[in-house]
Amino acid sequence: MTRHLARRSVAVGTAAVIAASAMSLWLGGVGSSAASPLAETAKRKSLSVVDTVRMTLVRKNGNVIYERGTATGTLPGTVSARFVTSLTQVTGTVTFYPYSGGSITMTAVGYPQSLRRITGLTGNLAVRRGTGKYSRALGSGTFTGTANRRSWAVTVNARANLTY
Repeated sequence: MTRHLARRSVAVGTAAVIAASAMSLWLGGVGSSAASPLAETAKRKSLSVVDTVRMTLVRKNGNVIYERGTATGTLPGTVSARFVTSLTQVTGTVTFYPYSGGSITMTAVGYPQSLRRITGLTGNLAVRRGTGKYSRALGSGTFTGTANRRSWAVTVNARANLTY
């Protein structure tokens, strides 16, 4: 009878060791996945962007205008945009295609400063998404510039803080 109890306690002890090992592996997995957001955050990069963007009209459909152009500065490259215009506000989506690869898409809200043919603009932008190395881009910023209400040529100076 003691042999039977001894075998049983060895079996129970072995099961306890296996269960404890499995539990420590599971807890270790939970601990490492809980730590991964911190490691992921540490991998994100920050960038202070200062760019000048010049765009020209591609096409106009009512109060919706489509533009293309170039950016010079921190992220030089090409730019495409779609804006909805009114006398007092311009809203739209702007996508930067840096020469270094990827893309950064943002929403912009601008306010014309007058009703003149050439008017000043001020506004805010919010980075919403990206591709390539900017696939997790987020950020915000401001811009100032001018717009020609006849030719729809636009020049803006933008400043933004970006993490990716």
